[in-house]
Amino acid sequence: MQKIFGIPQAPFSEKSTVLTIGMFDGVHLGHKAVIRRVIKEARARHSTAMVFTFDTHPRGVIDPATKPAMITSLEHRLALFEELGVDITIISPFEGGLANMVAEDFVRKYLVDVFAMELVVLGSDAHFGRNRSGNIGLLKQLGPELCFDVVAVAPVEVNGTPVSSSAIREAVESGDLLQAEAMLGRPVTVMGSVTAGMGIGRMLTYPTLNLDLHHELHPPRGIYASRTLVGHTAWQSVTYIGHRPTINAANPHDVLIESHILHGNIGDLYGQVAEVEFLKWLRAEKHFPSRKALQQAIAEDVAAARVFFEASEA
Repeated sequence: MQKIFGIPQAPFSEKSTVLTIGMFDGVHLGHKAVIRRVIKEARARHSTAMVFTFDTHPRGVIDPATKPAMITSLEHRLALFEELGVDITIISPFEGGLANMVAEDFVRKYLVDVFAMELVVLGSDAHFGRNRSGNIGLLKQLGPELCFDVVAVAPVEVNGTPVSSSAIREAVESGDLLQAEAMLGRPVTVMGSVTAGMGIGRMLTYPTLNLDLHHELHPPRGIYASRTLVGHTAWQSVTYIGHRPTINAANPHDVLIESHILHGNIGDLYGQVAEVEFLKWLRAEKHFPSRKALQQAIAEDVAAARVFFEASEA
């Protein structure tokens, strides 16, 4: 997949594109339905499948106080777009002229004149442009004049709930991993860079891989059976989210995310990007009276995770 940062000023080199516009935070089932339709239509038309997205959430620019915690980092979103089969992704800053551009001007100046759009695919309730004035209705009005077609994709529901990034955030923050996973179409994950910790896990005979998150959203504090992925390698793991109340080694405002790998030698992964999938909540974070008691609790967590994985594989 080709990635283009910023909007080209000259007309696009592709002869025509089928595209969609949006933040696509989480790349959930609703987003996938839209993007898969883009790809299907592009292949049928011998055209280019394109996603136009932003490097930061527009709400963080318009009203920073309302910026939501991101489900996926930009890097993660781009990887998911590529997995789906997108040909080109435009990653635009949401600032200045673009943030203030009325929807019709955006369609004319960029989607048609620069990207040679022949078809636009959006969710039926999607909005874009200044004051969210752009929608399917506006696109259908402009289509005949500007020679492009419009496809509206119906909302996707899971367990009677419309799939949305907001609903997923609520499920993740409340710890409802099953509902969030059902709406995402994959396990709840966090992604971050592997950093050096304080060596406390190793002192307790349970060394951990420490993550510096690339995005804000994560499940509640506690212990989880998990899967930790680096590149094309995945390990069964136990992951801790919390403040280390027993060790008291963290700022109470900092959330630590550490994964203990159950099998195998992970080697030196410092600086690499890791993704952790949260599969099952095991217990809440707890203060223990001593390091020995903490070590015993970790042993029980590891045993519980092993039981979970054995049952999953049976």
